[in-house]
Amino acid sequence: MVLWHPPDAPWLKLNTDDAFSTSTMEAGEGGLVRGSDGGLLRAFCAPIAASSSFEAELLALIRGFEMAMELSTHIWIELDSAALVTLLSSGQLGAADFRHHMALIRSMTSQRHVRFSHIYREGNRAIDFLAGRGFRPLPLLTMIQSLRLGI
Repeated sequence: MVLWHPPDAPWLKLNTDDAFSTSTMEAGEGGLVRGSDGGLLRAFCAPIAASSSFEAELLALIRGFEMAMELSTHIWIELDSAALVTLLSSGQLGAADFRHHMALIRSMTSQRHVRFSHIYREGNRAIDFLAGRGFRPLPLLTMIQSLRLGI
């Protein structure tokens, strides 16, 4: 069983995800920032313009990181994209198509204590839900109720 675990203080944990349809080229992003007690500090979901799932992952990470930076200098980024975690951990900028996004992320992380880790999709269900809702966001009350039910 894969579970999400809160970070130790003083860390915040940022989880982000994307949803991308290759047939319609629609993309959505979602993310949560939670504290060491597991409490929700920030959440987002929205449609985004992206050319691929990987770009959508990067854009979701950038938006979530901007929110987390307002709250702490100790940010643990946990993603269900093993490829992105590997790239972020390597110090490389990756493919030319995404270097501007990666350079921005590198710049954002340079003044903070940042950890990167992978979590399987099963442990990232709430964020997966938010990213899917990014295509067509639900009313806020419906979304909160769905998150509480773990859908």
